[in-house]
Amino acid sequence: MGTGKTKTLGRRVAAGSIMGMGANVVFLASRLALTPFILAYVSLADFGLWSVCFIVLSYAGLTAFGIQNAYVKYVAQYNAEGNLESASVLVSTGLVVMTGVSLVLFAALLGCVPLFMTLFDIDPDLRELAGFMILGTAAAFLLDLTFSAFRGVLEGMQEIVLSRSVWLAATLLELALVFVFLPLGYGIRGVLYAYALKTVFEVLVNMLFAFRKVPGLRVGPRYVRREALHALFVFGGKVQFLGVLGIFLGTFDRIVTTAMLGLSATGLFEVARKLPFTGRSITGAAFVPFLPAASSLGGDWLESPAPTVQQKFRKYMALCLLALVGSCFLIAPLAFYDWQQRGYGWSEPSFWAMCLSVLLLFLPGIQLFAWLRRFISGGEYLESPKLVELYLTGCRHINLVNFTLYAFLAAAANELLYTWLGTGYDGAEHIMRVICIVSLVHLATGAGTAVFKGVNRTGRELEYTLMQLVLALLWIPGLAWSYGLYGAVLGVALSTIPPSCYFIVRTNQALRIAWREYFVRTVLPGFAPILSGGLVWLVLSQLPQFSRWTTLFVLGGLGLGYLTVTAFLLWALFVTQEEMGMVRNAFSRLWAKLRG
Repeated sequence: MGTGKTKTLGRRVAAGSIMGMGANVVFLASRLALTPFILAYVSLADFGLWSVCFIVLSYAGLTAFGIQNAYVKYVAQYNAEGNLESASVLVSTGLVVMTGVSLVLFAALLGCVPLFMTLFDIDPDLRELAGFMILGTAAAFLLDLTFSAFRGVLEGMQEIVLSRSVWLAATLLELALVFVFLPLGYGIRGVLYAYALKTVFEVLVNMLFAFRKVPGLRVGPRYVRREALHALFVFGGKVQFLGVLGIFLGTFDRIVTTAMLGLSATGLFEVARKLPFTGRSITGAAFVPFLPAASSLGGDWLESPAPTVQQKFRKYMALCLLALVGSCFLIAPLAFYDWQQRGYGWSEPSFWAMCLSVLLLFLPGIQLFAWLRRFISGGEYLESPKLVELYLTGCRHINLVNFTLYAFLAAAANELLYTWLGTGYDGAEHIMRVICIVSLVHLATGAGTAVFKGVNRTGRELEYTLMQLVLALLWIPGLAWSYGLYGAVLGVALSTIPPSCYFIVRTNQALRIAWREYFVRTVLPGFAPILSGGLVWLVLSQLPQFSRWTTLFVLGGLGLGYLTVTAFLLWALFVTQEEMGMVRNAFSRLWAKLRG
């Protein structure tokens, strides 16, 4: 790929990331505006039915989670190779397969409707409406699932801006239709009709643009071939499995908190994580363009012998065991502290836990850490300078956005929660700050996971996901039992941050990026918002408590000051001449458009 094409690809990745984040901001704002409007026209029970519909569909959608990624990856790869016939085969085969899957799922849901009535304890008077809503949303959802191939084609062609624009237009259409149907007396059915029409609109527009952007794309029975199933289900299956693990890890903390500490603790946890997770859903959209970009750029894997299934299994087991043994570094001092508090009794469980932890650190621990050092320093690596540069540039800019967002959320956590919810949530600000740090570190893996999906190395993501799973099963319930809600939150941090750091190290090793280069280019600029956030925290700590509206205005003023100081520090200390030129050009184009 030539230099000009690489620069064009880089601009498309940047534009796709910005558009993805912007579209998610608009979507979240529209949902916030829509909820009170719906509740003004329908009962809380009817609104609850709408939520139940998507609880059911969220699990149905897991059956095809990975196939969308397969469309994106292989369309990008085939386009880079100039092999549009293979793209036609992939899409045609996917449409046939997903039509069959959707019909089976709809039949299964149809048969399970009575079960759902019992499972969710639906009132008998609402059961007819509930059945209509579940099957109606299922039909619309499965229509989107079946024809998601065309959205995958657009994203694979790096038309992320176009794809997200279509999605945003469909979302706004749905919003407008809800505002029309509800006053006309359609009730909660009107919300379903709006969702169905939005889905049809999005499918048709994606289909139109897919054929327009890829004139050589053909769809028909003669393009349905067995060899395409490998791309759809082998790669897609791997991504599917990672998605299921991710969903489990995303909900396990709340399952443990509810079971061990009660609903009040879960509610406080949910309140504290709401703003950081909203930020995560916004900035997480920035990673979407990296998968097709990595598929297009590709590269040569060197020193890459194909491992056997037995070797892969041993590697994953070693990493899981390493996570357990590494935990002994913290278990040993915690057990010693507990033993000390209980009077140094030789029969105390904490004494034996301490002894076992120390033993594990020495017996298998020394061998495991020696293996880890050899494992990380050796192994295959990817020869692709353009992909390396794209990865570093993307990490730099996305990390900077995340540092800017989470430094402010952490600095003003108490005031933000007070402005949003009022009083009565003591302790939520401390939890929120921990979740901000966890989210910041976890999001730093986003570009790497997308790149490795693009170059068909999903096993690297599985490595750190399995480590995270082992640590979550150990630390979240263990610390929740010992220290309550704060212990559960600390367990989330301990199960997320070390595996994320491991993955970043593995990614840098595979791309032959020195740790110093990675730190200077992608982490060091984050000190600008950290310093600015420290100033915000210092100012807020000196102010008395105001009313919620006054606090909102104070936060608005401090937010503008925070952004100004951050921008100045970046300009003075971290921004390169090339980046300054890009900013000037962007403002020049914007000014020219405003002047007409």
